[in-house]
Amino acid sequence: MNLPLNYLVRSYLRWCPITDGKRLLLNLTRNLITPEDPITVFDTKYGFRLKANLANPEHQYLYFYGTHDERHVVTKLLKMVQPGDICWDIGANIGFYTCFLASRVEESGVVVAFEPAVRTCGYLSENVSLNRFANVTVVNKGLSDRIEQRPLYYAEAGLAEGTASLKYVNSRSVSERVTLDTIDNLIRELPVPDFIKIDVEGYQLEVLRGGEHCLKTHAPLLMAELKDVGETNRDTFAEIEEYVTDLGYQLYEIRKYSLRRCKKLSDAPKRNFFLVKEQSRAFSRILPWLRC
Repeated sequence: MNLPLNYLVRSYLRWCPITDGKRLLLNLTRNLITPEDPITVFDTKYGFRLKANLANPEHQYLYFYGTHDERHVVTKLLKMVQPGDICWDIGANIGFYTCFLASRVEESGVVVAFEPAVRTCGYLSENVSLNRFANVTVVNKGLSDRIEQRPLYYAEAGLAEGTASLKYVNSRSVSERVTLDTIDNLIRELPVPDFIKIDVEGYQLEVLRGGEHCLKTHAPLLMAELKDVGETNRDTFAEIEEYVTDLGYQLYEIRKYSLRRCKKLSDAPKRNFFLVKEQSRAFSRILPWLRC
C-alpha cells in the first residue's frame, strides 16, 4: 500500500466539498491505497474509530470516505440528535450509527444497539469498546413482532454484511439462527427511546408492529430504511404506509438539503425516511429541514 497516496486520497474524499470526480479518483487509485490486511481500524470524520472488514464494500466506503454512504441522513442527525437523548439503533451492523449517536448524546445520553448476527455483533462490541463508550448497551438480538428464534440469511460468513436479512432470497445462501424480541417487551427493562433508527432489510413492518404500544404512547422520532436495496420489500410498502399513518405518523423523504412529505411510499425515489407525529415533541426536531 502506498501510504502517502492513501493519506492524500482519503483526505480529499473526506473533506473536499466538490463531489464530482471522487468516485473516479477512488476507482483509479483503489488498488494502490487499500490495506493488504482487510481487517483494519481507522478514524472516521466524527471523532470515533471503527474496526471493519474491507472485503465488504460497505466497510470500504466507511474507510475511504470516513462516513456512511447515507451522508444526507448523517447531516440531518448531526442537528436532530441532542445531548441527553436516548437512542435505539435497530440493525446496528458494526456500529457506525451506534458510535455516531453515542458521540452526539454524550455522557448524559444512552444508546442501545441491536444486532442479531453473532460475528457482526462481535465487531459492534469491539467498536464500542475501542471508543470507550460507557453510554452504549449492545444487545445480540433482532427485533420483530414476536419473541422467537429465526434464521438470518446472508451471502458470506464473516463479512458483517449490512444486507443480512430475516427474509430469504436466492443471493443469501448462508444462515444462522438468531433471537428476536419486540420493542414493547424490551422497554420494560430498557430506557424508552427518544429516537429509533431502523435498518432491517425487509423486516420493517414486523419491527414496527412489535413496538405499537411504544409508538402510540411515547411517539419517538424514527429514521428507517423503508425501501431495501433492490426494493425486495416492495410487497409491504402499502402495509407499512397504512400501519404508520394509522398510528399518527407522517413519512418524510430525506433529500440533500431538506425533508419532503412523502405522499406515496412506492413512488418515492429515496430509501430512507424520517417518521414523526406532528403533534409530538419530536416534530420540532425536523422543522428546520421541512420543505412541502
